[in-house]
Amino acid sequence: MQHLIRVGILALLSLSAQAQDLKSAVKSVVADKPKEPIEIVLLGSTHFGGESLYQKFPKADLLSEKRQQEVAEVNKRLARFRPDMVMVEDTPEEQASLDSLYTLYKAGKIKAADLPYSRSEKNQFGFAVARQLGHERVWGIDCYESVSSRMLTSGTNLDYFISSLDKFSAVGRLADTQFKDGTLGVQGYLEFLNHPAILDVTYRTLFINPARVQQGRFTNPPAQYVDTAYVSPRYIGAEFISVFTERELKIYSNIVATQLAHPGKRLLVVIGQRHAAALTKIFASDPAYKVVPVSTYLKGNVPL
Repeated sequence: MQHLIRVGILALLSLSAQAQDLKSAVKSVVADKPKEPIEIVLLGSTHFGGESLYQKFPKADLLSEKRQQEVAEVNKRLARFRPDMVMVEDTPEEQASLDSLYTLYKAGKIKAADLPYSRSEKNQFGFAVARQLGHERVWGIDCYESVSSRMLTSGTNLDYFISSLDKFSAVGRLADTQFKDGTLGVQGYLEFLNHPAILDVTYRTLFINPARVQQGRFTNPPAQYVDTAYVSPRYIGAEFISVFTERELKIYSNIVATQLAHPGKRLLVVIGQRHAAALTKIFASDPAYKVVPVSTYLKGNVPL
């Protein structure tokens, strides 16, 4: 009997020791998180440099006197973040060209209005904030893959996806219209695009809702980015998400690899709003980073 008791006690002690080992393992994982994560601000933007925007809607032209005043105010606010690296939607393969243009711009040898795609968010916000803070370089972190959200055109539950896409587009058009007719300023427009609720609906529309669609096919997918031989018709919605997510993960990879090569602690990324929505979710899962909402600096005049 005493032998059985001793065996039981030893078993309990063993279990207790194993439990302690597991608790220690959990504590070590928690303790392994960086104590000072890298701060990142993602400025999600529309593409202001498109000719179809400023030629058709002069009040939306960022080079107009009124819009330039608004851009200057936005840049003053972004500079308060004090980023030590500014990243824009150019690819790493375009870095040499990016360096050349920024060096001329920083030295005052070329005006912002004379840069290629002068009205683009890259120039108006990325270049401008970097020069304001005395940065030597601006970093390209894009991975260009052109795919359309409209290539998902068949499958069960397609109506659910199309309905969510239409609702998403309608919300965006409301802000677009006000910006184009001059009733919404640059700061307000950007604050709207980067509102947490708008970022969330962007993410759900393109990276969550399509998974409900099955048994379908893509319409005119770009062959250089989508190999239809490996696309499963049954999981067409999930395949759609994977196409879009692949680009976001490559952009994420470029950001974190660039930061490791040229260590910065405060990153400002100027990028398309859709990318900002996805990257916000990705970086939220990376303990080495802390996402600082751009609304922290763009507070003011969104009519919500």
